[in-house]
Amino acid sequence: MGQVIRKIYFCLFALCIVAGIQAQTQNTMTEVIPFKITDGKIIVNATVNGETADFVLDLAGHNALLPEAIKKLRINTEKTGTFSSYQEFVFKDVPVGEIYEMGTLAIGNNTFSSNVPAFILKDEPYLRKLGVMGVLNSAVFRTSVLTIDMQRKRITITQPYRPSYMKLNYRENFELITGFGVVCPITIQGKTVSFILDTWNDGLIHLTDKEFSEWSALYPKGTMQKVSYGYKEAAQEEESLILPETMFVKTKIENASAVKNPSLKRSVLGKTLLDYGILSIDYIHQKIYFQPFDLAPIPESEAKITEVKVEDGKMNPITRQFFLEHIFDYQKSNDFVYNGDKPVVIDFWATWCGPCMRLLPKMEELAEKYKGKVVFYKVNADKEKDLCNHFGVKALPTLFFIPVGGKPIVEVGATPEKYVQIIEEQLLK
Repeated sequence: MGQVIRKIYFCLFALCIVAGIQAQTQNTMTEVIPFKITDGKIIVNATVNGETADFVLDLAGHNALLPEAIKKLRINTEKTGTFSSYQEFVFKDVPVGEIYEMGTLAIGNNTFSSNVPAFILKDEPYLRKLGVMGVLNSAVFRTSVLTIDMQRKRITITQPYRPSYMKLNYRENFELITGFGVVCPITIQGKTVSFILDTWNDGLIHLTDKEFSEWSALYPKGTMQKVSYGYKEAAQEEESLILPETMFVKTKIENASAVKNPSLKRSVLGKTLLDYGILSIDYIHQKIYFQPFDLAPIPESEAKITEVKVEDGKMNPITRQFFLEHIFDYQKSNDFVYNGDKPVVIDFWATWCGPCMRLLPKMEELAEKYKGKVVFYKVNADKEKDLCNHFGVKALPTLFFIPVGGKPIVEVGATPEKYVQIIEEQLLK
């Protein structure tokens, strides 16, 4: 009898483990976004205050802008920003000036922040050569899992867990330190050391002067290598060291080396790491996943670039860019004329707005009720502040009812019974 009970407990325990693993792959949000590589740098597109621009992704940097970005990205210079406990770059020497709040910052359709601080860079000609407006670090991903796939040139942003194809047994803990530095372990000849994860510097390991001096007594000299000081072009010749067997998570790094970089305040793991596999950084749970590119197939649902898809009978989240392309481009004309072929309802809402959250299920019901006749959209007011400011949306919820070829009928407040009357009498007449 005792053995039977133990077997039952064992089976239940195994089922719990399987269920737990499955639960940790069910994400409420998955977005796949392409990036480009210019001179080896990861370049991502972001929207700041409604204006789109390219930025270098530097996980060992900070949010920072070129001086000309102030005008182009409509940075409010009356809103001075501040970083929690520092007034300069924490991990590397980079000349900076003022700190301003960036306003709204969005990457893709689901990842955004408001009023994040940004350094204004003194003068960085190389960043201009790359065609970017500045640098972005980990801050915007702090409530997500960021996955970088250099082979497919994609970043994947998921919440609340890693993508399903990233294996649980290919992970390590990391420490998130001031400045959003991801400190993760790497093993050299059986000895584990930890460094800041970096997506700017080429090579595997870049060492400060002090650490390079200490390591020089342990490992043989290599060839001279070009390194980048701050955000300068890689032009300075520095000494390097040849490293013996090197492992990151469970992956062996071939021909590993460490180079001296006097511009660093802390030693870093460089971009060469990303040539060996897919990297996932879970900021919430402080786990880092790393596995070879071909270890697991990527499901089609997690491989395709995410696009805004409008579903009939649903409340469809839209962005400012979608509004400009499919509703009305207010950049080209002041006279509002809706350019779609079906009437629409647009709900401006926010997660902190109690009436908005209570209204959303009712709006879903209306979307289903008028399926095929009226298209329903929702706009996150926190993310799309430029859109809200242009139309004077201040109170939430605010709803636009737009007939074909007409102008918006604006209603403020959660009164779904009144919405039915407007739809029947103004949109479907």
